[in-house]
Amino acid sequence: MNKTLVVSYLPNSQSVTRKVLDYFLANSRGSTTIIERDLMKNNPPVFNGDSMTAYQMRGFMGQELSGDYARAIKPFDALIDEISNVDNVVFAFPTHNWSEPGVVKSYIDAILQAGKLINYDAQGKPTGALQNHKALVMFASGGFYEEGNPRRTIQPAFTFYLNHMGITDIEFAPVGGTLMGEEVTSKSLAAAEGIVDGVISRWFAKK
Repeated sequence: MNKTLVVSYLPNSQSVTRKVLDYFLANSRGSTTIIERDLMKNNPPVFNGDSMTAYQMRGFMGQELSGDYARAIKPFDALIDEISNVDNVVFAFPTHNWSEPGVVKSYIDAILQAGKLINYDAQGKPTGALQNHKALVMFASGGFYEEGNPRRTIQPAFTFYLNHMGITDIEFAPVGGTLMGEEVTSKSLAAAEGIVDGVISRWFAKK
């Protein structure tokens, strides 16, 4: 069966993003196998001296790893293997200070490795490894940030990250205006659910 990795960071018990994610999960049930990566429960690894050296040795010098270096990079490789072995990936998180929370960026940093999800040719041109994947990014923000607004950071950042992994089929389901009252939030939530409906219809269409 089709597999979908859900990478979430939802620390707020009243999370609006969680409502969008729950809507996706409820309406995709039976169409895909869900694999959950909850960054609240399992923080992604961050580079230290050994793991960074291991990454540089393997990713940029083409060296085989062993001993402490092989052990240091193993938690990173587990995340890379996980996202590599699914068909779709869903990101769900709030906006913190107009960008993705730090733990979400740490996850991106952990997986976006040269020699793994990015391969460079002799001229330095990158090719992403996940070219058959599809992605959905859902997030809530206190305001509305139209194209050209410097506070509109999620869409360009995740387009850049995911494109470098090879993912070009990307949908965004933002819920803006969560600090503007219940009526505004409800309208934004309904719009995000409409985007999710379209994603589910396209991703899991009966062949």
